[in-house]
Amino acid sequence: MIPAAPRAQRRTRIATLTLLVVGAVLYSSWLLELVLPTGLDPTEAFASELAALDQPYGFVFRTGDLCTGIILTVAGVLGLTLRPRRALTTVGWAALVVFAISTAADSRMPLSCAAHASAQCAALEAAGLSESARLHAVTSWFAAVSAAVSGLAFIAAAFRYRWPRGQRVFGVVLLCAYLAGTVWLYFATGGGDVWGLGVAQRLQLAATTGWLIFVALHTSRGLREGST
Repeated sequence: MIPAAPRAQRRTRIATLTLLVVGAVLYSSWLLELVLPTGLDPTEAFASELAALDQPYGFVFRTGDLCTGIILTVAGVLGLTLRPRRALTTVGWAALVVFAISTAADSRMPLSCAAHASAQCAALEAAGLSESARLHAVTSWFAAVSAAVSGLAFIAAAFRYRWPRGQRVFGVVLLCAYLAGTVWLYFATGGGDVWGLGVAQRLQLAATTGWLIFVALHTSRGLREGST
């Protein structure tokens, strides 16, 4: 007979794993732009513009982000209760909670308009007159930084605690993809004539989804090995 405590931990792990997978799927809701006639160029427009208040499918993308935030907040809190507790994974789970809350806040502070769909909107943002753009930038910054912190913590844990080689390689690939997207985005938004601002950001988003899958894979392994 399985003792009550390990049985409860197993249920918590299964719930955490399920929520992480669902969260990863919902966080990828921007992929709906491939089938919805949004009118925005995905190679240049920010993904957040899909959720702008003046966009025809804005409600769909805002709802996706809100649900992502709620689900991943619960996943992160559950992750913090898993045993045994280790410093690096504790940092990873805590930062995931901050990321989730920031993502939910992002959906409640959407852009008022899409700059790549309106010259007037672009002019307002360039002049710093868009209050919604400023607020959205704050929540997006918290989401991006906390995602990076969580990802780095879990990848460091993979090496420190000797997770399977495949997971370590996967983590390094994700890190490289995220850094590539970040550097690309930096130059694309820095005033230079660099193509693919939207592609760069979507590379970041894809890497972030990969990070959620990375954490889910580790949580799944913990079902067999009882580690976190």
